[in-house]
Amino acid sequence: MNKPVIACLEASAAARSVCDYAAWAAATLGAPLALLHMLAEVDRPDVMIGETSLTAQLGEVEAERRRLRMAQGQALLAECAARLKPSGYEKAQQLQKQGSPAEILQELTETRLLVLGDDGARHPVGSPLESLIRLHRGTVLAVPETFTAPSRALFAYDASMECRKHLARLTASPLLYGMECHIVMVNGNATALQDAFEALHKAGIRAQAFMLEGTSVADSLCRHAQAHNIDLIVMGAWGHSQRRRYFVGRHAADMLFRRRLPLMLLR
Repeated sequence: MNKPVIACLEASAAARSVCDYAAWAAATLGAPLALLHMLAEVDRPDVMIGETSLTAQLGEVEAERRRLRMAQGQALLAECAARLKPSGYEKAQQLQKQGSPAEILQELTETRLLVLGDDGARHPVGSPLESLIRLHRGTVLAVPETFTAPSRALFAYDASMECRKHLARLTASPLLYGMECHIVMVNGNATALQDAFEALHKAGIRAQAFMLEGTSVADSLCRHAQAHNIDLIVMGAWGHSQRRRYFVGRHAADMLFRRRLPLMLLR
């Protein structure tokens, strides 16, 4: 089964960019495209003893708010679907799901890539964007508010077992074909970096290898990205330990909130 790229939409300045990056990813990966709007469940008003008329009114107000949010989401899906038609996605699937983000994302097990918009947060822990990334068990692409078709990618490599698996996936994926790929290590091992470079080269990917030094991995990667006009950063999402596999790793979290480029977090 060909798993879809899913654009996770909300009424924000990043909605159009999410659509454009999702369409680019779907075309690059040869995957179908779906548009998703999540409709959060609304808590029922507390029952007020002796104030049944007020409780009824509150229920009516909440029902109307829910109807309006649903209509707003449907309008957003229709607008984004129309935006994608010139790109050849005349039948992009439109999904509107109700429930908590955890419940909805748990359903999306058959997903090639989940595309999310930047929420403007400046602290990684507990932000809406970090929470969605943590809840989703697959690969995600967090994108800024403006779209630029990627032509030069940075792959952050640390030679861990998890990262070697990511390298193998990238050599078998069409994602990096046609792009220039900078494979970058920070304070790493030159032999491991050379081995990874050769794996990309043998797969037919145009690659360059860079060894960086610095006290902050995120700062080093961001400086390299800026100096070399990188327009897509790819790295692993997890820490190395089994216990941390359900959390965004420290370096990934730092990159998520320091970079201004699309960031693909691999799982």
